[in-house]
Amino acid sequence: MDWAAARQPEPSGRAESLPSSLRLSLILGTAGLSWIAAGFLVWPSAIRLANFWLTDDLKSMGALIPLVCFALILRAWRSAGWNTRGTWWGIALLVFWAMVVFVRDQTLLVITVNKGWLLQIPPLPLVAVMYALGLVLALGGRDLLRRCWFPVLLMWAVIPVPQTFSRRVDLPLQYISAQVARSFAHLLRTPLTADRLRLMFTPNFGMFIAPGCNGIRGSITLGLAAIVVSYVYRFRWFVYAPVVLGSVMLGYLFNLLRLCLLVVYYKIALPYPWLQTKGEMADYLIGGTLFMIALGIFFTVVNYLREKPSDLRPAAEPSAPDTTPLRPFLIRGAALIVLGVLFAAEYTHLHAEEPVTARVIPRLPDHIGNYRLVDRYDDSLLDGVVVYTWGEYAGPESGSPHIKLGFSPVLDVHDVEVCHMTRGQDPAWHGQIDADTPGGKTQFSGFTYMSGTMQWLEASSVCDGGTCSEFNTSSNHVTMVYARPHRGLPLEADASRPVPVLLRIDTGDTSSEPSETAATLSVVLRDFLRQANLVELSKPYSHR
Repeated sequence: MDWAAARQPEPSGRAESLPSSLRLSLILGTAGLSWIAAGFLVWPSAIRLANFWLTDDLKSMGALIPLVCFALILRAWRSAGWNTRGTWWGIALLVFWAMVVFVRDQTLLVITVNKGWLLQIPPLPLVAVMYALGLVLALGGRDLLRRCWFPVLLMWAVIPVPQTFSRRVDLPLQYISAQVARSFAHLLRTPLTADRLRLMFTPNFGMFIAPGCNGIRGSITLGLAAIVVSYVYRFRWFVYAPVVLGSVMLGYLFNLLRLCLLVVYYKIALPYPWLQTKGEMADYLIGGTLFMIALGIFFTVVNYLREKPSDLRPAAEPSAPDTTPLRPFLIRGAALIVLGVLFAAEYTHLHAEEPVTARVIPRLPDHIGNYRLVDRYDDSLLDGVVVYTWGEYAGPESGSPHIKLGFSPVLDVHDVEVCHMTRGQDPAWHGQIDADTPGGKTQFSGFTYMSGTMQWLEASSVCDGGTCSEFNTSSNHVTMVYARPHRGLPLEADASRPVPVLLRIDTGDTSSEPSETAATLSVVLRDFLRQANLVELSKPYSHR
């Protein structure tokens, strides 16, 4: 039992002499600074979440979840009388998860299930939940947690849909939406091209039903709104579930109506070129208007249900204003702020300002053993950052497969399978490839992929600390890829970084089984690696 939280301390004259407005200001100010400081404890996860929100439309609505949860926690805290009887276990929980995130960022650990479901350990939503849980315990203790368990768990929705959602749900709904719009156009006797996802009324005028245009964003937005509103209105479960499900269906149905109204607009605009250029604006106006109507219907229904007392849970009794001394609360807040400063210094140490002069990418050698360089190229981002620098090597025998060797001058860890999965490519085979090199025994994660014209083998590893290793354990349903941590402690001297290395061999043989292709190409790969000292080759790319 937490006697520190359970025992009621004796009132302090100094605490009671504080004006209530000043006391509340101290509580809110300390809480706000603590929330910001605690964010630095899980800063890498926060950056990853921000990247998801900025690059994925389906996940962008997750950016509102922390703000909503923060408001709901303040609401619960007010009903608890702004009690400050927190516990140091909350800070211990935050420190533990900060170290888990630190180790996660220093290593590579990815698990895939059935080649389609991607699990990153720990999942970002779990980190978000633990972040909120630790802060609630540190600031208000178990009494506050009992009152605000819902917003703590709601932090899981920072990523509203899982990584594989697009392929499993979003893309099928995309085709259904396109088919509904096409059928409506045929009903209006409007001829269209045969492309299932493009509704072209003329060769240069039409619309494309893209992923995300299928109503799933509106459905998820209404669904999340229904979850929050049903909690605030205290609906019982037999009302809660239909309200959430009905909101999701309402969002999807209104999107089908939007597509049908767009078909009407495009048909009207056919003889008017000046209207054809306003199609995007028409889409925004129609979609925005329908969404506001859907919101109106939603709140009309929930307000009607709110009038039935039998559908509502009893409200929690508000607590009397807390009068315990503020000193323990302020000490815990100061401890969180100090921890935040330390972790902020760690990330500043890691991401020191780059030199003004452009970094020259080292060139791969012209020969590796009896393999000669026949081509050299870079994989670059739109801003010009070189992600991988490649060299293509030909063997001594004419007609033998070429081997492409790539090193990343910027990435610390890189999982090849994850990148392919985001492009909708699943490996036909995966397994461990061990090879002897001049730098010692090297472990690779191996994958084969197939297109209509070729198969290819990819082998990835991470070179760090004088070795190159990446481990792949596979079963019929689960694959785990792992590379050891780069550093041991935060703020440790770190002049070098791990270097991802990737090899690829292509073949035009598409009739062989993937396992046979992997075995055949692995022989060629091992012959090349017997002459390639990857540890030495990776050193020029390991400098920060």
